[in-house]
Amino acid sequence: MIKAAYGSSITAGPRPGGVAGESRTRRAAAAVLAAVFAVLLPVSVTGAWIRGTVLSTDGYVAAVTPIAADPVIHAAVRTAVTSEVDAVLTRAADTLPRPVSLLAGPLSGGMAGLGGNAASRFMASQAFQRLWVTANRSAHSQLVSVLNGDSRQVTSTGGKVVLNLIPVINDVLGQVSGLLSAMTGKTITLPSVGGLSAADCERIAGLARTRLSSDCGQIPLLPASALAGPRQGFLVLSAATFLLLVLTPLAGAGALLAAPRGRRRRVLLQMAAGGALTLAVAGIAMSRLQSSLITRAEVPYQPAVGVIVHAVTNGFFTMSKWLVVSGIAVAAVTLASRPSWRAVVRARIRRG
Repeated sequence: MIKAAYGSSITAGPRPGGVAGESRTRRAAAAVLAAVFAVLLPVSVTGAWIRGTVLSTDGYVAAVTPIAADPVIHAAVRTAVTSEVDAVLTRAADTLPRPVSLLAGPLSGGMAGLGGNAASRFMASQAFQRLWVTANRSAHSQLVSVLNGDSRQVTSTGGKVVLNLIPVINDVLGQVSGLLSAMTGKTITLPSVGGLSAADCERIAGLARTRLSSDCGQIPLLPASALAGPRQGFLVLSAATFLLLVLTPLAGAGALLAAPRGRRRRVLLQMAAGGALTLAVAGIAMSRLQSSLITRAEVPYQPAVGVIVHAVTNGFFTMSKWLVVSGIAVAAVTLASRPSWRAVVRARIRRG
């Protein structure tokens, strides 16, 4: 208390040093929270993508269903199906009735075109769309089992996640049987691929002109070993997704609340720029993961695997793109609302 001349007392105001110290503390807290926000943003996007697409059967199937009409997928499926049908025709030539057995030569040549045309017609049908979804549900089940550390589902397929085309092949074989029956006037029934033994599958793979898996009608997508590296990270991010989705906006809001009133615009700019930068880094990492997975696939199937991998990761890149665009928009609005230097000078002159 300070005694005034008239006997009254005046309380001393707060020390300037205390105000400056509090301001520094708030600025530091805001900077830390802004950095936490920038780091958590791409991690949250990755976790949401993993949980909503990679580990979700419905999400995975929704991502790969549209690519059934992709020319690369059509070419891969047509080649695999035609080769298997051609091999079955070659194997069955000796057991067919004599009018058809006389076509043993064409069965290994001209009839391949018959199977290819039947495959093309079938892939243009709604039945193929349904079988494509079924095949990808099976492939996703194998993928999830590998990511969970259980490789029993891929043991019978040589340790690979495969796309099972046996139902497609059998439908095409049914069409070819009908065509042969019409040509010969007799009922011709070709053996279904699912009824062949493992030894027959090996022999058919050797007879086919195109290199095939020894498991009939299955396109190998990825070896299980290719998923060993990202497996732990995927599982951790999936488990922490909900926590990340809560902490990320809280960190952003906390940074704005902690910042002194005159520095909130700057903190907002820092979060927008930092989030865009970390999302760009995450996008580069995802692109490298894409390339790694594609190169681990068998060479004949790499184009088809590339289409599938890009379809699955498209959700991640879409979310990242919109967040980056939103960050740029926020930064632009923030900069546009910033007072001009003339206004700042005039305000300081008035205060002076």
